[in-house]
Amino acid sequence: MPSHPGRRSAVPSKTARSTVEVKQQAIWERQARLSLTQNGLARELGVTSGHLSLVLSGRRRPSASLRERMLRVLRASFDDLFYVVHPDE
Repeated sequence: MPSHPGRRSAVPSKTARSTVEVKQQAIWERQARLSLTQNGLARELGVTSGHLSLVLSGRRRPSASLRERMLRVLRASFDDLFYVVHPDE
């Protein structure tokens, strides 16, 4: 079967990577504890409130630098705010 540029295979890649997801509830709780609105948190993180909304809803994954800023601003450890999803092997 010929290869089609731009088409993804239905078969998972052997190089599939783990992804980092947010613990939405934990972020909301910390945000409330620090009296930060979502707009205020976005401002502290240096992102738009729209981008933060996408991250919190799971539609976008936070970059490593955004994760670091979230940990600092929300005064949390990695395990407090995030979890790692490993692809099926």
